[in-house]
Amino acid sequence: MVAALGTAEYDALLEVFIFLALAELITPLATRLKLPPIAAWLLLGILLSSFAVGGVLNRALGITLFSVSSYLLLFADLSVVLLLFAAGLGTGVGGLRDAGLAAVGAAIAGDLVPFALTAAVAALFVPVNTALLLGVAAAPTSAAVVASLRSSEGRPDDRAGHLLLNAAALDDVVALILLTVVLAIVGGHVDVLAITGTIVESAVAWVILLVAAVVVIPRLLRLPALRETRGMPFLFLFLLVAVVIALGFSAVIGAFIAGLAVAESLVAARTRELTEVLLVFFGALFFVVVGAQFDAHELVIPALVAAGLGLAGLAALGKFAGVYGFARAKLGSGTEARAVATGMIPRGEIGLVVGAIGLSSGLFGQTEFGAILLMSLVTTIVGSLAYRRATQGAGASLAPAPA
Repeated sequence: MVAALGTAEYDALLEVFIFLALAELITPLATRLKLPPIAAWLLLGILLSSFAVGGVLNRALGITLFSVSSYLLLFADLSVVLLLFAAGLGTGVGGLRDAGLAAVGAAIAGDLVPFALTAAVAALFVPVNTALLLGVAAAPTSAAVVASLRSSEGRPDDRAGHLLLNAAALDDVVALILLTVVLAIVGGHVDVLAITGTIVESAVAWVILLVAAVVVIPRLLRLPALRETRGMPFLFLFLLVAVVIALGFSAVIGAFIAGLAVAESLVAARTRELTEVLLVFFGALFFVVVGAQFDAHELVIPALVAAGLGLAGLAALGKFAGVYGFARAKLGSGTEARAVATGMIPRGEIGLVVGAIGLSSGLFGQTEFGAILLMSLVTTIVGSLAYRRATQGAGASLAPAPA
């Protein structure tokens, strides 16, 4: 049954269609203006939010059409899952193997350096517990942004792109472990053995899930009955996402692992084509929704703007410093290493989750939460522009990844 006009379900569905249609409309314009599509989609979301033009339209129509409801966020989560599934499909186990320890080191240092830097500076202005949580919010790269950046700006077979993508995917694992540790500290449960056990347990669970998926899924897709069913790879995608959520991981981790596994199967090429079609329609949604969550009126609050820009600066500086050395050691090229380090600058989904946790726990006020949202927007837009410039500067020096 179709929902009635004015109901939350109907409004969310209509809002999704409007967002997708306008995102598709402005993408060619952004290309002509040499603006990364991600930046254009974020700005579109800000414009259509309930705090800007969307709010005016809501009042004019007499319904709450433009709002960030739980239904809209579910659609946005689907966009993220598809982006990371496509990223895994494009990388495959070969790309993960080639990135190797460099990706692990870049993910760990790329989280710990901005975390420590942000927490140390923030502790000069806010309580220590709040500073620690701000450090966690500033640490994790947005894997969804990286996947979209690599798809739109990078080459499908360059080593730097593979290192960037794998480091971003592993970054999510590190970020969730870091969040768990900090929440334990903030809650007053400082038990070294328990914290160490959590770290080891999370890492082992990720490795076991990855190995099991890469071994089992390609073999299952060799069976004629499963191989001939075009939607079967997506069944494995949904199952893996369900498993990682049940284990307490982010959904993007399961989506990326599913992509890696399907990439090693006989149906990889066909699945890539289907996924690319889906991303044409849903790839922009996550970024428009992130923009729609930002209240442009907050830009007139000096304290919030200063906090947001300061947080963005610390996050970007810490991420670049943490990632660059590992990328340079792996790639042997300063130009390619800069491309990887700048590609890791954008923040997003996990930082926003941390902001929500801080707000609900009372450790964050509206200033801290708004600063995190502003940081996500600034690092995504600036990081996208910097990554485009870095990859264009690299040009022909981008070496292909091993076949």
